[in-house]
Amino acid sequence: MFQFYRLRNYSVALLITLLAWSQPALSNSLSNQMDIRVLIDVSGSMKKTDPKNLRIPALQVLTQLLPEGSQAGVWEFANTPKMIVPLGQVSAAWQEQALIAAQNISSTGQLTDIGAALNAVAFNAQDQTQGRQLHVILLTDGMVDVSKNAADNKLARAKLLEPILQQYINVGARVHTVGLSYEADQSTLRALAQRTDGLFEVALNADQLLDIFLRALDNTVVSQQVTVEAVEQSFIVEEGIELITIVVEKNGDENIQFKDGNNTRFNRADKSAYSQWQNTVSHDVVRIKNPVPGTWSLISDTAKLTRINVVGKFQILLQQSHQNIKVGQPSFIDVQLADANGAALNASQLQGFKLSVSLDDGAQQVFKQQRVFARNQKTRVDLPPLTKEGLHTLTIAVENGPIARTISRSMRVHPLVLDETLPTSKNLQLPVAQELEVIIEPAAKVSQPVIEVSNEKPSAALQALMLEANPEAKPEAKPEAKPEAKPQEPVVPAETHAQPVEKRVSLVNQPAQPVQQETPPKTPQVQTTEQTVEPVAEQPLVDDTEPSLYWRWYVVGFAALVLVVLLIGSRRKKQ
Repeated sequence: MFQFYRLRNYSVALLITLLAWSQPALSNSLSNQMDIRVLIDVSGSMKKTDPKNLRIPALQVLTQLLPEGSQAGVWEFANTPKMIVPLGQVSAAWQEQALIAAQNISSTGQLTDIGAALNAVAFNAQDQTQGRQLHVILLTDGMVDVSKNAADNKLARAKLLEPILQQYINVGARVHTVGLSYEADQSTLRALAQRTDGLFEVALNADQLLDIFLRALDNTVVSQQVTVEAVEQSFIVEEGIELITIVVEKNGDENIQFKDGNNTRFNRADKSAYSQWQNTVSHDVVRIKNPVPGTWSLISDTAKLTRINVVGKFQILLQQSHQNIKVGQPSFIDVQLADANGAALNASQLQGFKLSVSLDDGAQQVFKQQRVFARNQKTRVDLPPLTKEGLHTLTIAVENGPIARTISRSMRVHPLVLDETLPTSKNLQLPVAQELEVIIEPAAKVSQPVIEVSNEKPSAALQALMLEANPEAKPEAKPEAKPEAKPQEPVVPAETHAQPVEKRVSLVNQPAQPVQQETPPKTPQVQTTEQTVEPVAEQPLVDDTEPSLYWRWYVVGFAALVLVVLLIGSRRKKQ
C-alpha cells in the first residue's frame, strides 16, 4: 500500500516534469543576439591593393552599425593577430573606441597567417551556450603565407582548412570572407565561407569594400531599414521609433545638413539634435534617439543617403536556413515578430502585419510570396529551388499601415558539379571533416530532397543519421551507366575538403530522378516558379510540428499510462 502510494506520487511528479520539459521545445522562438568578430589584414601587400587605406572608413562604418547589446571585437593580423578593439558589449563607448582604433590601421606586416588569426578569435563551447549567433568577418588580400618555405605554407594552409575550421563548424559559427583583389586565395576563402555557410565575395578594388562589408553585416545582423526616396533624399519616421541610424555617403561634402520631422535644420555642430555623429573619410554615421516623427531629408548637393536603420517598439527575428545552396536545392526562412525585449507578439498584437518575401538573381525577380503572420509563433516561408548560379538577394518586408520595414540578405547558388579549385586532401594530405550543420532526410521517405541547415551542434540522433548516409555514396556513383547531367556525375573522391556538402547533395538528388523528369526543362523553371508563387493569397502559415519533437510526447504518453496503471492497482489493493 505504502509503496503504491509512493510510486503514484513519483509518477505524478514525473508526468508534470515531462510536460513542463517538453513544452518549451514547441515554441521554437528565434533570437537576434549576435557575437561578431572582425579580422582585418594589415600585411605589407595591402599597400598595393588598398593604397588609400579604404579599409579604415569601411571598418568604421561597419562598427558604427553594429546594434547595441550585441557582442563584438576587432583584430588586425599579419605575422600574428593583435586585438585592437576588445571583445565586449557594443555601446557608444565601444563604438568610439572602434572608430579611433581603425584610424591606426597600417600595412606594416610581412606575412599573412590567416590560420593564426582565425585560431585567435575562435569561439568555444561557452560562447555557444550563450544563445548568440556566432559570426566572423575576415578581410584579406592574399593567401596563407607564414614562411619563405613553400612546405611550411602548405602545412599552415592544411591546418587552417581542417582543425582550425573544424572549431567553427563544431559550434555552428559562420565565417564570412572578403577577398581584396583577385590575387587573394579565392579557393581557400571560398572553402572557409562555404563550409560554414558564410558569405564569400571578392572586391575588385578597395572602393567596393564598404558595399561588401555591409552585405556581410546584413547576413549577420538583422538590420531593419526604412525606404529612402532616392530623388528627394528623404525618409519617413513614424510614431514609436526609438532610434534611427543614418548612413550618408558624403562625396566630398563635409558640411551636410538634415531637416527633421518638424522641418528644423541641423548639422554636426548642433550636438543637441543628435546622440552620436561619427565622421569618416567617406561617410557620416548619425545616430538619433527618439527622433521627431515626420518626413526627414538630407540637404546636400553631392551627398547621398545610403541606408536608414531603425529600432522601434517591435523587432523582426529572422533565421535563414541556407546562405549557400546548390542548384535545385530548396531552402527556407523563419520570421517572427517580437517586442523590444524579444518576447513574441501575441495574436492580437499581430493583427494587420503582413509579410512579403522576394528573391532577385541580379537581373530579375524570380520569387515573391506574401503571408500574414501565424499567431505568436515563427512563420516559415519555403523558398523555391533556384536554377541560376551566383549571388541572389533575399528581401524580407513587414508592413502594417504606415509601418514598413525591410531586411536584406544574400544567398549564393553553387553549381552541382564540385568546384575543382577547392582545396582537396589529395594536395593537402588531410582527413575529411564531417559537415555538422547539414541535416538530410532519407530520400526514400520523401518525394523531394529536403535539406535543412542548423547553426546548432547536431544531436546524437542526427550524427547517426549522417553516418548512415555516408556508406551510400559509392553505390550511387554507377560508373557503368551512360553519361548523365550534372546531378548524375560520379561522386568525387572522399578526400575532397568541400566533399561533405557536395556528397550529401548528390546522395539526395540522385534518388529524386523521377521528379526531375516531371518538371519543365532548366531554362523555363524560373518562370514556372514565378507564375506559381507570385499570386499566393495572404493566409496564415502554420508550421508543421517538427518530427524531432514526437519522441518527447511518446515519453509523456508512456508516463501517463504508467500513472493510470498504478492508480488502478492502488484502488484494487484498497478493496
